[in-house]
Amino acid sequence: MSENKMSENNSSDNLLEELNKLENSDMKPQKEELVDEIKSSIEKTVADDLGIKTVTENGMTFVDVTAQYVKKSESEGKENQTDVEGTAEKKIRTFNEIFSDFFGKIFPKKADKPREKIRKIVMDFSVVTIIGCVIAFGTLLTEHIIHTRDIKNIKEMITPTDSLDSEQYDEAWQELFTKYPTVEFPQGMNLKYAYLYAINPEIVGWVNIEGTNLDVQVVQAKNNNKYLKTDFYGKKSRYGCPYLDYRNDAKYLDDNNVIYGHHMSDGLVFSNLDKYKTIEGYKESPIIRYDTIYQTYYFKVFAAFVTNGLPKDDNDYLFNYTVTEFSSDDRFLSFIEEIQKRSIFNTGVTVLPDDKLLTLSTCSYEFSDARLVVVARLCRENEETTVDTSAATINSSPRYPQAWYDAKGMENPYKDDVNWTP
Repeated sequence: MSENKMSENNSSDNLLEELNKLENSDMKPQKEELVDEIKSSIEKTVADDLGIKTVTENGMTFVDVTAQYVKKSESEGKENQTDVEGTAEKKIRTFNEIFSDFFGKIFPKKADKPREKIRKIVMDFSVVTIIGCVIAFGTLLTEHIIHTRDIKNIKEMITPTDSLDSEQYDEAWQELFTKYPTVEFPQGMNLKYAYLYAINPEIVGWVNIEGTNLDVQVVQAKNNNKYLKTDFYGKKSRYGCPYLDYRNDAKYLDDNNVIYGHHMSDGLVFSNLDKYKTIEGYKESPIIRYDTIYQTYYFKVFAAFVTNGLPKDDNDYLFNYTVTEFSSDDRFLSFIEEIQKRSIFNTGVTVLPDDKLLTLSTCSYEFSDARLVVVARLCRENEETTVDTSAATINSSPRYPQAWYDAKGMENPYKDDVNWTP
């Protein structure tokens, strides 16, 4: 207790003693005056203890109860001001501090404990992997959209000629010559593909299989590498562009006319050839239509087989299904025999020495560098372009490369066979 308060308490005690002395006296006025002093002293002491301010007006004393709240409000104001100033002071950080703090939470630091470093490394690796997957998926999706758009645009440039009479046909050619005065169109080419030829003179035809989405242009370069990763417009593309073997004659059919195309995971290009891995698929699509830029041909499928693209996958042997010309009828017929030995099914479609073949080749995934090959022979003169597929049967034991048997854990029954060569 402070000295002032002790003094005030002593004064009150003295007044009480005086009051006791006057109790037995007749001095009533003095007694009442003394009582008032005692009350005033006590109220002042209590007010000081509680921090309450007293006000005296016209001889009367009042208690100012607002004083304690004014003090409290002022105190809280100062505290709030301090908080605001502290917060403002806390928020004022330099860019380098923020940058350093951010990366310190993401990447390992020397001061981090081993467990914290491992946690950050795992987190960083996961984030990078997710970002990489998103970018890769986005790239694939973009390429798919672009390729699908290009297919549509190319098809729209095919000129319908079936309904044109001779005069209209000539007028259409004149219009084309006017539009592309510098392009030298081959003599005798079909107007149907002339606009495509003006864009890319390496176009040689179009292949279509009913019952599939295989309906695409065919090009030919001076080698078999150009169109592996190049599209019809000459742009880089993982879809490439189906192409005729560079050794084949683009105008006149050879003994074996070979067309290559990618097997894409989104079902485009030559992916639908997969249906020929089953006899049901064959029965749905037994005919292949192949247009050169000069003429239309129909081929009857008679075989489909899986083979290897590298000699190491078949005991250092590579079955040469891409040979384009044969030295004799015997070599041709022996080639047909080798194909039928490998075929997944038997069709009953006969092949004669004078027949022309169309071979479609794409990747397959039974083992590394596997190939799926579909072979058809040209419809003969006056022969119907239909097939009685009821005669087809499954080949109970087709010949596969050694890698196929290894993948299945099976013995190769053809291991000691004499290997065919052209």
